[in-house]
Amino acid sequence: MKLKLIERKDEAPSVESFIFEPQAELSWKAGQFFHYVLHHEPSDVRGSDRWFTVASAPSEKHAMITTRFDDEGSSFKRALKALPIGESIEISDVDGDFTIDDPSAEYVFIAGGIGVTPFRSILKDAEAQGAALKVTLLYSNRDEHIPYRAEFDALTQKNPNFAIHYVTGGRIDEDCIRKFVPDLAKPLFYLSGPEPMVESFGKKLTDMGVPAAHLKQDWFPGYGIDA
Repeated sequence: MKLKLIERKDEAPSVESFIFEPQAELSWKAGQFFHYVLHHEPSDVRGSDRWFTVASAPSEKHAMITTRFDDEGSSFKRALKALPIGESIEISDVDGDFTIDDPSAEYVFIAGGIGVTPFRSILKDAEAQGAALKVTLLYSNRDEHIPYRAEFDALTQKNPNFAIHYVTGGRIDEDCIRKFVPDLAKPLFYLSGPEPMVESFGKKLTDMGVPAAHLKQDWFPGYGIDA
């Protein structure tokens, strides 16, 4: 299916969202990802396809990619950044189980940098459905320019069960987790970010006593730990 680029917006320095209108109705669950194809020449060794979390909620009726652009980006990202309004990208598959199965459960979301995209989708979807998810979001970013901050802050005003704690210029550590999540045995922990960060946090949480069955992880390649 083709998706037409209808809008782009800056979320933070070097972070941009691309909003696409589908040519037919799209179906996905909040937290899932699409397989995108953007043909371009010349392409690097990674080619013309990528997997991106759908940063928009299903209720928004459009697909949104939010990504970070660094000085030495891939050929795919350069082509995406140069894509004019009105031009198209293709998608072929939807996949992923980084979704909410029990809206009555208690959750801790831990995000690193642009790994916050599935949490935007999940939280906006819950808002649209009138579900006041019980969530603590710990969000680590490389600086104070935090993508989606205005949206997240607005959601905390609407949902008293949603708390967000920003960590900038550093990393979420054990003291931070224990400060904001005193009961580690009860919540379900969702981790999203660069692969090294997610793997490190998964081990840290199990070492702290979080049951392995309470961990769900989502990571993406091509970024360092401070993405």
